[in-house]
Amino acid sequence: MDRLIEYGSVEEIPYYNCSAKSQNEWLATGVKRPWLGYPITVFGVFIEILYLPILYIIFKSKLIKMTCYKIMVLLAFTDMTATACSCLITGPLLIVGSVFCVYPTFTYISGGFAIATWCMSCSVTTSLFLNRVISVAFHGLSNSIEKKLAYICIFLCIFYGFYVLFFTPVVCFNSEWLIWLPDPLSEMKPSEQAAEYYRNRVQAWNNWIFVTCMFVLFTLYLGMINKISMGQKSKAAKSIFIQCCIICFFNTVIALVYNALTLITPDYWMLLLCQFCWSVNHGCPALIYITMNQTIKREFKKMILGSDQRIGSVSAHPASLTH
Repeated sequence: MDRLIEYGSVEEIPYYNCSAKSQNEWLATGVKRPWLGYPITVFGVFIEILYLPILYIIFKSKLIKMTCYKIMVLLAFTDMTATACSCLITGPLLIVGSVFCVYPTFTYISGGFAIATWCMSCSVTTSLFLNRVISVAFHGLSNSIEKKLAYICIFLCIFYGFYVLFFTPVVCFNSEWLIWLPDPLSEMKPSEQAAEYYRNRVQAWNNWIFVTCMFVLFTLYLGMINKISMGQKSKAAKSIFIQCCIICFFNTVIALVYNALTLITPDYWMLLLCQFCWSVNHGCPALIYITMNQTIKREFKKMILGSDQRIGSVSAHPASLTH
């Protein structure tokens, strides 16, 4: 985003000039995909609406006092912004078959938020897993360690998100490729200088580091949970395992496919899978909260069904990902 501030407009940024063709000619290079755009948009609206009662429940039930829920709230706001990019913006662009040069300024700014919220979501998700690992590993001292570390992680995640937004190259949507690419494909004769100008090394490192950290934390977390349950296939252990798998799967697929773009040209099905995972990824936490988090699930049912059932206390199980 710093380039937009420096040059004053997207058209003035080197290698982002769209003057070679008219807007209609650029639109003709895209591919209309309403069969994918409409479901993504509807899903995005559903997730955005679903997050509102979840956030209300977290604050109303005083869950926000717990350390992990502070990180979860940050993740919720990050995912709501990311969902706006991955669904509410991407969906309509797929419907009209847009490419970067159809709406260059809008796409450029949206691409900045898309890459920033993705990187920030990775850091917050890693922080949440780290918080849970510490909670299990240092259960007796978790209150003194968790709180300080949580505030540090929250500050670093927010700082990181703003850094990516303002000081790294953006991604640009292309309906033919189904996804947001570093290259706006606006140059008639691509050059090595242009390719270097588009390259976002922070995103590449973010993806590799994220996948590595999630693998390590995932292994540690499940190992400690298995030790706590003493090898028994308890219902709580299964629930935690499912939550971990869901969160890890979508994030990992997106990270690996985007990094693969710098090495190979992925097949169509891989691009479709990547777009699907990105759209669903930021809605997963909301779905997990209302289906597997007992406290939020009960309060949500009470809110929707008007039940007078008394809400149970928050689970104190140290291994619970979201209590």
